[in-house]
Amino acid sequence: MFVARNYTAFAHAATDYLSVADAKTHLRVTSSSDDNYIAGLIAMALDACGQYLGYSVRKGTAKYGFDGFTGAPALINPVNGLNIPSGNYFRINSRVLAVNSVSYVNDSQTITAFDSADWISAPNPMGLFSRNIFVETAPTSITDDVIKYIVEITEGFELASATGVNPDTLFPASIKHAALLLIGQYYEDRMAITVGVQNHPIKFGFQYLLDPYKISVIS
Repeated sequence: MFVARNYTAFAHAATDYLSVADAKTHLRVTSSSDDNYIAGLIAMALDACGQYLGYSVRKGTAKYGFDGFTGAPALINPVNGLNIPSGNYFRINSRVLAVNSVSYVNDSQTITAFDSADWISAPNPMGLFSRNIFVETAPTSITDDVIKYIVEITEGFELASATGVNPDTLFPASIKHAALLLIGQYYEDRMAITVGVQNHPIKFGFQYLLDPYKISVIS
């Protein structure tokens, strides 16, 4: 099962997804004195959106670590009752743009890539953009440590200005606005506490804007 994830690179800066100028328009700020501070809030807000969704909204390279295969001995498709291939596979619950490599850690603690012909990447039919990675043959030499398999992927969204890509991969306006709502909140509230103020979440706010982009997790 999945046990760890880390990001090794991002294709774009946070301000490529949401510019300082856009944030200042939302905040009704006209001076440039807070530009660096607002740029930091943009990075924070996009990261917070990613934490809520469970994957980076910025296009980036991520490594997913597993302590074993995800497959169960007998999986049945709930739609048509047919057997689903099971056993040697991993499930990546993320907004996957590409699967770059699949590797295992041998008993000498060396990361060894499976040959490209040894695995197949298949879209998860019950979760948009998630992937099932089917492995043809399990390695005979495997580490006793926790991380036994590593799948490297490219995940997240393309820039809204990107051309020649699947439109569903473009950075959505709803996530951008959810980030703007957070930026507005933290720009106005610069302390850990508020005194003498009763706050209420706005209707159709942060969660409402982000929930459609969560990935369905199948257990």
